[in-house]
Amino acid sequence: MLMEFANQVQQLTHKKVADYLTQTQLFKDSLRVHPQRPKFDILYGSTMVEVEVLPWEVHPWETADLAIVRATSCVTIGSSLACDLLKFLLLENRRMRFGAFHIDEAGQVLFAESVLGGENMDLMELQTCILSVVTIADTYDDIIAARFGGQRGIDRTSVDI
Repeated sequence: MLMEFANQVQQLTHKKVADYLTQTQLFKDSLRVHPQRPKFDILYGSTMVEVEVLPWEVHPWETADLAIVRATSCVTIGSSLACDLLKFLLLENRRMRFGAFHIDEAGQVLFAESVLGGENMDLMELQTCILSVVTIADTYDDIIAARFGGQRGIDRTSVDI
């Protein structure tokens, strides 16, 4: 089955991301490419990062086809989603220079950051995006698990790899 793209910009961005990730010393040895989806998994140190190339469908320009690259890491699983944790995540989001914490449908704490894709996508910006997600997830997984319970995302992910 061939990979399908919403637009040519998403396809171009996927190719640029794939070329970069498969050739860079930082990521190529721990990279898993999804053959039927515009998605990559990277195990960097003790952090798993998902890198997705997504169409940007609702944006301020009427005639442009756009794409984004989103890097996401599961920080914790099973943490208590009480007000204390949610307040903590909101306050920490305010301190973040890149990216933000999220809660997914399963109640996992995630950290994600995005960059604009396309012909002019800056590879240093892509690298910074991925490494920022790695750094924040690796720093905060222990803090959140200790204060709010649950387990680090990598503890569950490493079993599934």
